Amino acid sequence: MALGRLDLLTVLPRLFDEIQVPEAVLAECLARPGLPDAVRIRAAVADGWLQPCRVQTVTRRGLGAGESQAIARAAEIGAALLSDDRAARRSASELGLIVVGTLGVLVRAKRKGLVPQVRASIEQLRKSGHWLSDEAVAAALKAAGESIS
Repeated sequence: MALGRLDLLTVLPRLFDEIQVPEAVLAECLARPGLPDAVRIRAAVADGWLQPCRVQTVTRRGLGAGESQAIARAAEIGAALLSDDRAARRSASELGLIVVGTLGVLVRAKRKGLVPQVRASIEQLRKSGHWLSDEAVAAALKAAGESIS
């Protein structure tokens, strides 16, 4: 949803071979159909590169259906998990999954020349209410070769 809000969803197929989204996650993303991120996510599904998938819900303690399904699918196919949810990231890491967040996607996109800078996207996310720790922001800026101050 954060990448949709930034209008940067289209970097995903340029960074990853396949992008699957469990049905519960898709339902959460499209819960407010008029929002720009929902419109962009729906377009990505229609374009075929964002692929909805069925996953048997295995409820994970402290996680919602979307997070539980995303972790289950990543584990099932041996894929990285794209998530900013702290509890989901922790649970996935405990299972040995690779976890990439929005900041990680932005850094990868900059390294591939898909975005000019990470800082502007971080500022836009924070203005929209997306919480990012100062530590995570500093690490992302450093990884992107941008000044931290």
